[in-house]
Amino acid sequence: MPHFEEAVRKTIHVGSSIIPIAAIIVYDLYPEEGRLYLSGILALITVILLIIDFLKARSRPFKSFMMKLFGKVLRKNEMEGGMTASTIVVASAAFTIFVFRQEIAVVSLLFLSFGDSAAALVGKHFGRIKLVGPRTLEGSLAAFSACLMVSLFALWVSPEFGWYFTPATLLVGSLVATLSELFYLPLDDNFRIPVFAGLAMELILPG
Repeated sequence: MPHFEEAVRKTIHVGSSIIPIAAIIVYDLYPEEGRLYLSGILALITVILLIIDFLKARSRPFKSFMMKLFGKVLRKNEMEGGMTASTIVVASAAFTIFVFRQEIAVVSLLFLSFGDSAAALVGKHFGRIKLVGPRTLEGSLAAFSACLMVSLFALWVSPEFGWYFTPATLLVGSLVATLSELFYLPLDDNFRIPVFAGLAMELILPG
């Protein structure tokens, strides 16, 4: 049941949106130190996850234990000792929150949560027109649409949070996030989507 397992994986992936939501709360509680607090906590969690990945790759009993718990949602490379997607997601969140201003970090991570999930689910179920490797036009359009929905939400709440987004900034960010998911680069897409989208928006957004 590969489609069901992919749906489970991406449901968990959407759950990573709790990180940018937490960023909004933490920044509100600690306007000056919020970025350092949250990125530091996420960096610590990354280290813990890296240790778990190391044990999974080196210890057969631990690997067996992990397979019993998470075998249904682990990809082949993760089963064979590769770094799990959750580790990369948390690491990219720590980096994104540390490097970019609040609104850009939040939106970039939401692009990852929803855009990447939409691309995978639509691409695997309905994808017919191949673009790059297994990536499909349908999946990329779904990713772009999801990112645009996030952008509309960001424009809507911007006055409430004192953000200064422009439609052009979010449009470019959505496009870059989609292209980052589409093309294969040395960096994992869980890392490159928020980082590249965030960088593009930082270059365009004044202030």
